Amino acid sequence: MKLVICEKQIAAGRIAGILSNGKAILKKAGKMPYYTFTKDGEEWIVLGLKGHIVNLDYPPEFNRWKGISPLDLIWIEPYKRITNKAIADILKMFADKASEAIIATDFDREGELIGVEAIEILRKYNKNLKNIKRARFSALTRSEIISAFSNLVDIDYNLAKAAETRQIIDLVWGATLTRFVSMAAKQYGKDFLSIGRVQSPTLAMIVDREKQIKEFVPEPYWQIAANLEKDKTTFSALHKRDKIKNEEEAKKIYEKIKDVEKASVSSVNRSIKKEISPIPFDTTSFLNAASSILKLSASRAMEIAEELYMQGWISYPRTDNTVYPKSLR
Repeated sequence: MKLVICEKQIAAGRIAGILSNGKAILKKAGKMPYYTFTKDGEEWIVLGLKGHIVNLDYPPEFNRWKGISPLDLIWIEPYKRITNKAIADILKMFADKASEAIIATDFDREGELIGVEAIEILRKYNKNLKNIKRARFSALTRSEIISAFSNLVDIDYNLAKAAETRQIIDLVWGATLTRFVSMAAKQYGKDFLSIGRVQSPTLAMIVDREKQIKEFVPEPYWQIAANLEKDKTTFSALHKRDKIKNEEEAKKIYEKIKDVEKASVSSVNRSIKKEISPIPFDTTSFLNAASSILKLSASRAMEIAEELYMQGWISYPRTDNTVYPKSLR
């Protein structure tokens, strides 16, 4: 039996539908759904996870703040704690039956680690599971999925290790500095001061921006515009000075031209300009555009992007890459 591990249930449904030509059957093991079909005489199971299966944490004895120096947390080995028992149970159920496992999680660092987390659980219950492959794709289109499963590669354990290192840094940074700062400020319990690798620099940027807004002193200016008409077409023209900082000067210019009924074109400049096609979005530029143009929050914009990705309309939205896969061109 071939077991395909996807990052989310909606991705599992789409991949199962593509690989089975629409013949996949949805089943449940307890409350966990999965898809099954037969291809080339072999049973396939496609299972969707819910993100990370395990989380890094400190041993329970280090939950106490008193008597434990924050610096001690830097050297403590974190342990892996299963965060979703239902998913761990269904992986255990399929472990013995699987002759091959294919990781089809998102094509990024976190996706690689999620796949490795699943493999570690499978191997815990099936030590003979050796045939493990990775399907890499940047979009959930039919051509991308067929190509990915026709050209399976090995898991990049170094990439997964990079994601796990990020988790360790987040844990050590957050736990150590949160305790250190809170203890220094004597703020405990619900009043503790939270510190985070991303959270704290972001908060600093917000504070700096708020200070700039409060310190901003608006500088008034005046503009003079004329409403013109030519061949029954109306348009407006700004005075060549554009922004005039002195009110009296602006009034003098206005008084001088306010009764003029005719205007003449003194010169015409014509040129041909070529505009380069805009660079495709990466995550940051997409969120900026969604916020400034569509007035969407970052969280809502990513929800919409994730849904479009799952339906095969856009490439993977959490990326620094600005090159579209050929299947979307």
